[in-house]
Amino acid sequence: MTTPPLLTERDAASAYALLAEASEDPKVLAVLSDEELLALGGPSALELVGSPFLDAAEFDREQAAAIAARSLIARGLVVLDDAQQENEGEDIVDPERPVERAAQLDRTLAGLLTLRSMPLAVLNLTRQVADQTTSVMVYVFPREGILEELITADGFHRFSLPLRSAVPARLARYVDQDQVAGDEDDEPIRATAAELEGEGELAEALRDTRALTVLTSAESDGSAQVSVMATSQDVYMMDTPSSPEEQVAVRRISAQTLQDLIGEVLPAPADA
Repeated sequence: MTTPPLLTERDAASAYALLAEASEDPKVLAVLSDEELLALGGPSALELVGSPFLDAAEFDREQAAAIAARSLIARGLVVLDDAQQENEGEDIVDPERPVERAAQLDRTLAGLLTLRSMPLAVLNLTRQVADQTTSVMVYVFPREGILEELITADGFHRFSLPLRSAVPARLARYVDQDQVAGDEDDEPIRATAAELEGEGELAEALRDTRALTVLTSAESDGSAQVSVMATSQDVYMMDTPSSPEEQVAVRRISAQTLQDLIGEVLPAPADA
């Protein structure tokens, strides 16, 4: 039987305090490296978002995490001395379980890790430009607060707290960084993957793709996925085919439709 993770009253209070800071144009709240997240939360902290730097590095992950932990301690973000630690309160998951921790995290880090571990739903955007990949993980909670995690190609995780209403415009800027989307939509064209790689006006336009972004949403009642291609002049969207033979709808979309699309795939749990 798996032991439920420790979740203290201090953890929950820190998480709620962070969500209360959500705004239309938030600043970067914290920046953590792959190895710092590994040190703070173990391998599970990187399962969903990946670890670009550690994947490419040639040194041992445990050693990298140990070095990162020393840095966090030196900066006062992790406290080992019991006398300097704040009261954690009870364990919310199991109030009868003793609260025992070898280290206590700074309140911001405690809140971030708590939010990352218990969203109602998530939306992931993975953007590929040439051979460089970045991604954004969006964690959805009740009411308006959203945790946004941007993972750079060199393995830095940048955390922000936007309001839900601000997310579509923010992510549209991430998908269409050169702002090439126009003012009008085209009628959809149905085609297979082979046809999209063949001849014709649409195939030629898609061969000019400068950035491919795959949006994947997941919540308790299912998941959805859509691909967006930004060329040098336009933005196109299509459903992700389940096989090369499947026909999918592809169409050129406007800047407003791109925002609307992101708003549609952004999970909306019943109590969010």
